[in-house]
Amino acid sequence: MRKAIELRELGELSTGETAQVMGLSVGAVKARVFHGRRKLRQTLKRYVESARTYGNQALRTKRAVRDRSRAVFELRPAC
Repeated sequence: MRKAIELRELGELSTGETAQVMGLSVGAVKARVFHGRRKLRQTLKRYVESARTYGNQALRTKRAVRDRSRAVFELRPAC
């Protein structure tokens, strides 16, 4: 799948050219590109969802630390 995607998308070869380079039928190349794109979409979707989850968690942690720091400094007596 990866080689078919590389040739079609990055190498900008036609389906027929990709089939010839890989020694496959046009139908086999179409199937590999289809399944490769689907797998890539799923992988990228998990990556984006993970980034959102951890990004939000990091933001919440940063806010909690900031708020806690403010509370501590407000309780300290002035020097």
